[in-house]
Amino acid sequence: MLALRHRTPEAWKHVALGDVGAFLQDHAANERKVSGSAMWLAVHFPERHELVDAMVELAREELEHFALVYALLRERGLGLGADLADAYMGRMHGLLRKRDTNTHLLDRLLTSALVEARGCERFRLLGEALPDGPLREFYVGLVGTEARHHALFLRLGRLYFAPAEVEVRLDELLDAEAVIARSLPLRPALH
Repeated sequence: MLALRHRTPEAWKHVALGDVGAFLQDHAANERKVSGSAMWLAVHFPERHELVDAMVELAREELEHFALVYALLRERGLGLGADLADAYMGRMHGLLRKRDTNTHLLDRLLTSALVEARGCERFRLLGEALPDGPLREFYVGLVGTEARHHALFLRLGRLYFAPAEVEVRLDELLDAEAVIARSLPLRPALH
């Protein structure tokens, strides 16, 4: 698993447990957005067949997760929340270089890996904190899925770009992600 350079504080899980409904609404929104982002990559890089194949499968899987989280919301008498801006994601998108298509693709792949790694970490924390039951099983089960997703983005980065280029940029982005994660207030949300 990718070693993030800032660990989510233990206090975050208490914040998330304090408003599980808000966390589920945010989680649903993130699953939907990741599905859309995967399709964006597939459409914008159609000549990269390995990427397209992986992103179509990822979009499908994330949409399935969206449906599962939506079902959990409905079981609690809740619906989807408002589509709020996510400060973490906004700042992560701000790290994307736009000087050329290849540079942008590398940054999209590596920031996606970091976002998935952060999700993996937080699902693990939540899964450990929840009482025994279906919700805990769901989040414990998602840990492996998120780990697989962040590994997929790293693998694709290493497929399309020189190893040294990937490692240098990954190192920079790990530092930047840590600053972002450390600076944001804790809230009942994935990021």
